[in-house]
Amino acid sequence: MVLLLTAAGFSAAPLVHDWLEIGEPDTTRLLAAVLGALIGYLLGGALGRMLVRQVDTAAEQLKAIPAVNLVAAGAGAGIGGLLGLVVLLPVLLLPMQQVTVPVTLLIILVLAYGGGKLGATRGADLARFVGQRGRLEVSSPSRGAGVKLVDTSALLDGRLVEVARSGFLEGILVVPMFVVEEVQAVADAGDAQRRRLGQRGLSGLQVLQDESMVAVEVSPLDPAGITEVDAKLTALCRERGAALLTCDANLARVAELAGVRTLNLHTLAEAVRPPVLPGTRLELRLVKAGRDPKQAVGYLEDGTMVVVDDAAEAIGGRIEVDVTSILQNRQGRMLFAVPAAGA
Repeated sequence: MVLLLTAAGFSAAPLVHDWLEIGEPDTTRLLAAVLGALIGYLLGGALGRMLVRQVDTAAEQLKAIPAVNLVAAGAGAGIGGLLGLVVLLPVLLLPMQQVTVPVTLLIILVLAYGGGKLGATRGADLARFVGQRGRLEVSSPSRGAGVKLVDTSALLDGRLVEVARSGFLEGILVVPMFVVEEVQAVADAGDAQRRRLGQRGLSGLQVLQDESMVAVEVSPLDPAGITEVDAKLTALCRERGAALLTCDANLARVAELAGVRTLNLHTLAEAVRPPVLPGTRLELRLVKAGRDPKQAVGYLEDGTMVVVDDAAEAIGGRIEVDVTSILQNRQGRMLFAVPAAGA
């Protein structure tokens, strides 16, 4: 600004001299140049400070915008501008270019602006399309077969994070805010064990978001007119065509009756356990008495309960047992056994 207005004052000095008709032309040039420099110094400082403030404000605002939205906005603006240029290129060949060129540029700018706005608002959808992981900002609710709604029991279960780390979870995990609030209530409970469960659930959700193992969308949607959490989850699954990720066998049964596909972590755990058939010999430690007389109970390393007949006297020690039968249900499996011959 100083250089520009100094040059402007120097160049305008002859006109000022002719108008005032006083002094020498060289003196007038010097005074006009000095006056232009002073005005440029004052204006340059004010405009510079204003520009710095605007740049700082824009930078702070851009920090809050996800990078994918910025990329989508840039791509949308580029596509809009290119589309406008391709469509309006023949117009530039028409006569009266003093009219057609400005109009064409204006239309291209409008299309670029519209494409940028559209890209910025649909950035999250673009991220889902390309398979982005980590936290997703919700501009439009996720839908489709790749979407899984997480209920409270799945969040409280510590295995959800490990399943995600193993790569068996794909698509988008949607955690409704009312589920997060329910887990928060468990974390604030007076009972120490429930408090630990709630804290583990909140920590697990944070880990899923921070480690970018799978895309996580925390959704504010809350079905109107429904107060029960299980009914809300079922309604949301049906509305969005999503599966329900749960550890609650009763909720899974109700959801399946309503036509919702369910993914039960207990069922997954049962599926990946080593197979045990009647006649298999196991070694385990008996830890407590069973329900019936002379029964003892032990547990395998994966937590499977084994009920051993005629082994009450061996409680507290390790023995070999032969599996006689297996009880399998939606809650898990239970093995029944007898002491191995010679044990």
